[in-house]
Amino acid sequence: MDDLTPWLTVALLAMGLGAGTYGVLIGAGGGFIIAPLLIVVFDVDHEVAVGTSLVTVFLASTSGAASFLRLRQVDLRAAMLFSAAAIPGAVLGVVGLSHVPSGSFQIIYGVILVALGVYIILQPRLDKARDPDTPRAAVTNRSGWWSKVSSLGTRTSTVVTAQSGEYSYTYNEPMAVLTNGAFGFTAGFFGMGGGPLRTPALVYLFHFPMVVAVSTSVVSQVLFTAIGSAAHAVDNNVEIVPALLIGTGMIVGAQIAVRTSRRFRPRGLMRLLSLALLGIGAQLIVSGVG
Repeated sequence: MDDLTPWLTVALLAMGLGAGTYGVLIGAGGGFIIAPLLIVVFDVDHEVAVGTSLVTVFLASTSGAASFLRLRQVDLRAAMLFSAAAIPGAVLGVVGLSHVPSGSFQIIYGVILVALGVYIILQPRLDKARDPDTPRAAVTNRSGWWSKVSSLGTRTSTVVTAQSGEYSYTYNEPMAVLTNGAFGFTAGFFGMGGGPLRTPALVYLFHFPMVVAVSTSVVSQVLFTAIGSAAHAVDNNVEIVPALLIGTGMIVGAQIAVRTSRRFRPRGLMRLLSLALLGIGAQLIVSGVG
């Protein structure tokens, strides 16, 4: 991407705008869109695509985080713990990426995205405990092995937002921290902040209200995506000018997402996410096999 024509410049800005809007809307940074598109559409080497993508995720997450913090929709304790736990994984992801061939990388990435998209589609309807229009949500009692395991180390959090009211929810903090620590690897290895995995996990497994899950996910990404971006830059995996162009679009898109997020129902957001995951994942698999 050395020769940046006016059309290519516009295309990168537009891609960043779309990815930033959509990504932050569902609690991600948009990296799960940027990295595959750089590989499939612009024929960028997978390591450079991942490093460049992660820089844009950092920019979009920073932009979205500032607004979500201002709206007081963030579980600050959870965001800090999730971020700290993800740092080692982000660095390991950068190291591991250099040992994976491009075709294999695309197939692995594609399979993960398709599997996640199918999982979201098959999930039952979100209950009122996770509906952002239901303040002071009370999680219903559940039976089974997961309920027994998740009852150990539980924490009840209360988030008083500036616009949406007050939310109370109970989740297993140690398991949530460990799970989010594993998501850090996806930052360095796949060039995404982990939002496409983290947001569904917070909602479906740990019973976060959707509005809090999205905001907390975005804020938690800022620190470890910064560290992962720096590690990729050291390995010369970042195209600076394209990253800044895409990042500029993503910063604007993140602000659009924050201002429009209340207009979308939680199940609608998950459906949007699943469709994007299926489409992008399928394209990556086809490209990797080819």
